[in-house]
Amino acid sequence: MVPSGEHQQQRGSRPPLIRADRPGGTLAGMRKTPVDFDLSMDELRAIARYCAACAQPSLVLFERAVPDDPRPAAALEAARVFGAGAARSRLQRTAAAAAHRAAKDAPTTAAAHAAYAAGDAAAAAYLHPLAKVTQVRHILGAAAQAARASEAAYADDPVVAEYVVTAAAKRADDTVLDVLSRYPRVPAAGNRVSLLMHRLDSLLRDPAPPRRVVDDPGPFFHGTRADLRPGDLLTPGRASNYGTRRLANHTYVTASQTGAPLAAALARGDGPGRVYRVEPLGTIEDDPNVTDKKFPGNPTRSYRTTEPVRVVEEIVGWESPPEEMIARMHRRADELAELGIEAMDD
Repeated sequence: MVPSGEHQQQRGSRPPLIRADRPGGTLAGMRKTPVDFDLSMDELRAIARYCAACAQPSLVLFERAVPDDPRPAAALEAARVFGAGAARSRLQRTAAAAAHRAAKDAPTTAAAHAAYAAGDAAAAAYLHPLAKVTQVRHILGAAAQAARASEAAYADDPVVAEYVVTAAAKRADDTVLDVLSRYPRVPAAGNRVSLLMHRLDSLLRDPAPPRRVVDDPGPFFHGTRADLRPGDLLTPGRASNYGTRRLANHTYVTASQTGAPLAAALARGDGPGRVYRVEPLGTIEDDPNVTDKKFPGNPTRSYRTTEPVRVVEEIVGWESPPEEMIARMHRRADELAELGIEAMDD
């Protein structure tokens, strides 16, 4: 929600900082209020585009619950219009307020937070250059609300929220990171949305922790539908076996004999599922889809690598998981894809 009272001149505050040396010039048309750093209109537009992109996938949760209420969709459009270069106007402010009212009227928790996400995207146009943690909601609020909406839609599953927050972190470009760096960090306190904002803030500001050195002796297995021969090399850059089948940046292996049959059964594509014993030819790392989101410590012994993996032999006689379990997992993956969550975060 757009903060109020921030345009008020405060007694004893320093004079306004007006600069035009950033692309897009100054925030022309704003009242001459004290500011703590410069913030250009082009930077505001980048923030609005980012927030709209983060909020968009969760809109389906609102529209599914309230198909005849256009307010959140209108708020996202207001954010996109400003992000595309239109002048900032009352459109963004009124659309944000209307979407927030739609959130209060929503019949489900998921729908409410999806509407809040859309409203926060429109309100991003009114981010102010004030070094206050409350301002960070204009940058990260839409993504945090979208994560909470997605989590609520799936029985408050925190793994779903983690996927959405991780996707939001990857979506941030250099301009978003630069603007965020001018503001205080979000504390690890408050309600669930505040905690999700803190999580996203940390992902954006802090360097990724070093990967654990994997010393698993194997043997390693790979599940797929590809017809391979001993000696074939598996390398990144091929279509993923999962989700939208985008190009994979890694090859995945497991030291669990139950994990590879599951991967083979879940793999997209034609032909029967196949399981191979394989030999990684370089370093391997923990699969973050499992260790970071589901099973910390990697008890499933799931790994990935950017280096070639050699096929040693095909395993025959393996037991396929129950068909109803595979069908349920495919349905879940398709549902999550509606929220922009890939089955494999590569």
